Amino acid sequence: MCVSLHTEKEAAARLGVSPVTLRRERMDGRIGYLKIRSRVRYTDVHLNDYLARNEKCPTTPSELASISWENDRIRSPGVHVGTIPRQDRQNEHLLAQTFFRKRK
Repeated sequence: MCVSLHTEKEAAARLGVSPVTLRRERMDGRIGYLKIRSRVRYTDVHLNDYLARNEKCPTTPSELASISWENDRIRSPGVHVGTIPRQDRQNEHLLAQTFFRKRK
């Protein structure tokens, strides 16, 4: 049985986090690891378990696409910049003007 072992740097790159963040997660007991003498190693099982436990929205992209929004103002996470309706931008602008107006 051949198990691929990843260094902290490799595992952090696979998870898309910094090695410092991965080390903090390990020290807090949130991710499993192997220790071979003084070296810390992660297997694919450790990384996949960590990702599964930290998944916040366990839906597939096809399920998200099938959701019909009742109101156009409700936006899905990750809305691109510049896609806010014109009325919302005007309201934000007016609110900012009243907030930052100098008091007499």
